[in-house]
Amino acid sequence: MDDHLQHEAAVEEARRILNAAHEDRVTLRLIGGLAIRFHCHGLHVSHLRDYHDVDVLGLGKESEAIGKTFRRLGYSPNFKYNLLYGGSRLQFVDDATGKNVDVFLDRFSMDHTLDFRQRLRLDDLTIPVTDLLLTKLQIVKLTGKDVKGIVAILEDHELGRKDDRETLNVDYVARLCASDWGFYKTITENLRKLSELIDETMPDPREKRELEVKLDAVRSSIAEARKGIRWRIRGLIGERKRWYEPVEVGEGESS
Repeated sequence: MDDHLQHEAAVEEARRILNAAHEDRVTLRLIGGLAIRFHCHGLHVSHLRDYHDVDVLGLGKESEAIGKTFRRLGYSPNFKYNLLYGGSRLQFVDDATGKNVDVFLDRFSMDHTLDFRQRLRLDDLTIPVTDLLLTKLQIVKLTGKDVKGIVAILEDHELGRKDDRETLNVDYVARLCASDWGFYKTITENLRKLSELIDETMPDPREKRELEVKLDAVRSSIAEARKGIRWRIRGLIGERKRWYEPVEVGEGESS
């Protein structure tokens, strides 16, 4: 099966899983590259067709119900994986195709941790688009694929100061950065890197300027947010102490 057909198959399977979860009143939301594809339709989304994996995020208190939904869809639990990571992640294997679906529970943890327990119901299909952006911006070592995903999200969405399905909430980003110096460090560093990289990703001067304006607005919101004493003390320590948790090989987001 070629890449395009694999991508379309993954999109259809994601929809099937989300529809079944809705029928079962189970809270599951798409995360990762496919989730970005659900929200982005602009000029810089062609690379998103390379995403073939279905990853979702659910609530830990619904773990048993999540398992029932996947079994109804023809999936079997990966018992070894679930025994090791069941407190934070589950994995199910499609009996027909052998493909895995990873289910993050409550939080998305890579270099930094994002808590979704109060945010999963802000969108019916995916985690909120602001959080999709943050799952990419929190990566300490950005890849070209990550940069393209960030550009696709910024290109297709306006900035705002409230949670909306298709608006990037800069106040929410600023609050998270103001509560955690390490998160602030990674996010602001990646915003700086993006400003340097857009010459390569966006050759059109108008598009480049529009992206620069958005990056400047996000940086300004972060800079203006009030930081507490603990944040300032951690800032004095700076890079002498590691500010992120390295992702172990095999535990990163597959899509």
